[in-house]
Amino acid sequence: MARASVRQHILDVASELFYREGIRSVGVDMIVERAGVSKATLYRHFPTRDDLVIAYLEAQDHINWEHIDEAIALQEGSPKGQLLALIDATIEMLEPGYHRGCHFLNALAEFSEEDHPVHLLAVEYNRAIRLRLSRLTQQAGVSDEGLTDQLMLVINGALSSVPVYGFSGPAAQLKNLATHLIEMHLDNVSS
Repeated sequence: MARASVRQHILDVASELFYREGIRSVGVDMIVERAGVSKATLYRHFPTRDDLVIAYLEAQDHINWEHIDEAIALQEGSPKGQLLALIDATIEMLEPGYHRGCHFLNALAEFSEEDHPVHLLAVEYNRAIRLRLSRLTQQAGVSDEGLTDQLMLVINGALSSVPVYGFSGPAAQLKNLATHLIEMHLDNVSS
């Protein structure tokens, strides 16, 4: 197997385990056993376990942003449409196979040490989502951060509720709540 594909294979196996089992509950021994590689091979590609966890979150960050950016781009020229597209993209990420909720909120729960690189990366992801929402709400004509914060609350609430209630529980209300909030704020702007 080529070096890059071995690295990717290890990352794929570890990513699946980290998401399904929880980052802290998955040890190096479990990863090397499932990946069918030696510890030396794992450490050649990822010098520390934290490097592997960070690579997992960076890969998920890329996947999420690619999905969100594609959805938003389809609504170019319509700030309201872009806000709704971001919500739709989030809902698509919640559906089957996403029963453990948000990778980044899970990482925050497991790594509470504020200076830990995993914690910092998860915080940065959430700040980037908020910044994107803020830009879109401003482009839609909403000058205060109220709508941004309300959307963050309903998005994170939906993401957090999936592991407990599944997608058909409170998370199923994400679209309705977000649409109501967006329309309410946009109506206030045009009044």
